[in-house]
This record gives sequence, structure tokens and C-alpha cells, in this order.
Amino acid sequence: MKVYAAIGHFKDSKNMVCVAMTQRTKKDFMTDCYGNEFVPYVVITESMFKKLLACSDCMEIFEQVKKLTSNYRIWNGVADYIEQCSDIISDRMEAAKKGRILSLMM
Repeated sequence: MKVYAAIGHFKDSKNMVCVAMTQRTKKDFMTDCYGNEFVPYVVITESMFKKLLACSDCMEIFEQVKKLTSNYRIWNGVADYIEQCSDIISDRMEAAKKGRILSLMM
């Protein structure tokens, strides 16, 4: 099982949040997201998250986000979320590894 994190929003809200779960494939993870009425902008694997953390400035993160999605309207928002909330993403991925669920209100 691999750990995936998705940055996006729930159907009735436009607030950007992160969810993380373990799943066998990215396709299965996306199916779970859509089933829970979550609209993912980007899906991040553990290795991609490490790559994003290694970026030294916002522009490097922005360039990586451009590679993750073709939706240019959300590039800035996702890059800012990753830069400002990397600790939340990390906590959620660690909790998913251990089989725990963290509140979305962190």
C-alpha cells in the first residue's frame, strides 16, 4: 500500500484542504476521493512530497505544481498551500501510514 495526499476541496466548499490515505494505486485513491465528494486538484505521492520539500523557494514549488496538473487556474493556490501547509500535509501522510485519521480542521 502506498500513501497518497490530495490537495483540493470538498464539493460544497471552495476551501482548499489536504486529505491523505493509503491505497494500492493512484486510480483507486482518486476513486475514493470522488466517492467522498472530494475534488482533488493534485495528487502527491511520498516521493513527490519529498521533492517538493527539497525546493528552496516558492518558484521551484510552482514549477513542480505546473508538472502535476494542467489546470493553470489553480497553480498559484496549490503552490502557496504546499509552501504554507507542508507540515499539515506531512502530518496527514504520516497518520495515513499508521492507519489513523486526522481531523480536516487542523
